[in-house]
Amino acid sequence: MKTKRNIALVVTMALTGVLFVTAGWNVMADIEPAPICVPSGVYTGIYNQTDTFTRTVIPTDPLGNTITNIYKPCNPDPTIGGNFDADHMTDYVGNMVRTGPNTWAFTAISYGTKKVEGNPKPEIVYIGIVEATMTYTDDAKTEVLTGTFAFYSSEDDADGDGFPDEGATPIWSGPLPTTTATRMPMVSPYQ
Repeated sequence: MKTKRNIALVVTMALTGVLFVTAGWNVMADIEPAPICVPSGVYTGIYNQTDTFTRTVIPTDPLGNTITNIYKPCNPDPTIGGNFDADHMTDYVGNMVRTGPNTWAFTAISYGTKKVEGNPKPEIVYIGIVEATMTYTDDAKTEVLTGTFAFYSSEDDADGDGFPDEGATPIWSGPLPTTTATRMPMVSPYQ
């Protein structure tokens, strides 16, 4: 008697499972898949200038009109040639906004900091700002950067928001040397 009841219970559960799976397939079949491709003209990836820097470019909107830019110097000099008493320099991080088919304007910010004994949070010594234009080749394999950079004292951030105050004069500013970087190839670990 118990065996017949168990068989009936297993058959009922199996039929219910088939019903749920079939209903799920029908619902999923009605949903159009979202495109997984990157929109045309969005130059994502990591660009490298040998022994100088790497730049990671990440799209932040589906149309490809804004991009997050992370610039990492290979051998950063936190003192900026001995001009600041800093022991660390953060990466330059900022946003790029499309200004043409293959060009973006961007602003990125970095901080020079030094450790303070007894305080877990480092002290900001200077604020570095880069304003530049990035141009990519049509195949997105090469980028060219031109622009300017400026360094502000931590005293130029009186309100403590992490940005130089309006009207602040940089301690030092000048043109960035034009740099060209190459996109690093994608490598699959499954090859």
